Amino acid sequence: MRGEVGWRHDFVEELGVLAPEMGIPRATARVLGWMVVCEPPEQTARDMQDALALSAGAVSSATRVLIAGALLERTAHSGDRCIYYRLRTGSWEGVLESRLRTLMRLREVAERGLEAAGGAADDRLQDLCDIYGSFEDQLDELLAKRRAGG
Repeated sequence: MRGEVGWRHDFVEELGVLAPEMGIPRATARVLGWMVVCEPPEQTARDMQDALALSAGAVSSATRVLIAGALLERTAHSGDRCIYYRLRTGSWEGVLESRLRTLMRLREVAERGLEAAGGAADDRLQDLCDIYGSFEDQLDELLAKRRAGG
């Protein structure tokens, strides 16, 4: 029995440890992890509370953050008064697209800084512009390749 359920909880806990690196609360990372591996793939808030030993408030906050981040969506079943949550189709690509937009904004700020400096800035600002421009290009290429099915 440990193998069937245990691996899911191990995954959730490992993802929870990454929460600070992801910039989200640990409970949010754990809810996200659970939604990646749970059975069935649609869960009520109560299901998540029970599976993860989290409070109603922690699950509510986590689902709000994950819905706002386009990772989760709400759904309902006919004749059932419960609200269910599930991972959004294509949600991982959306996370990467969001990161791409952030990289683009960082590069744009660096470019404006270089322009405003008019040659007075040293290579630190140019390095910032170059590295984020490079990441932006590579991530954009990867996403385009994925969309094309490659």
